[in-house]
Amino acid sequence: MCALCGGLEREPHWTDRLQRDDPDGGGAASWRQSREAQVALVNRILGQDGLEVRDWNGHVFVLSNRTGQSELVSRLAAVWSTAERLGRCRCDPLNPVLLSRLEGEEGVEEAAT
Repeated sequence: MCALCGGLEREPHWTDRLQRDDPDGGGAASWRQSREAQVALVNRILGQDGLEVRDWNGHVFVLSNRTGQSELVSRLAAVWSTAERLGRCRCDPLNPVLLSRLEGEEGVEEAAT
């Protein structure tokens, strides 16, 4: 494990829908755009609990709370359990009430694609 980046491995995860070097997927620009959309949508969900996620160099996510505590998260799927621990809250991205609220927000459809 790298102490600076917190990365255990460099292999792509299935949650990265597009690969950085995928010629059919539009390459790095499409991958970056997709990752930015993921971060924006996750922040809409975590924002209600005072949490924020940022992309760090396309390699890991940085999850922070209101007091400035941060943790590195290597996979998008691991953000939720880390958010529960760091934010001391229950994070359920599939909560029907939350999904209903998000569906009513402008721009959610664009961020999800």
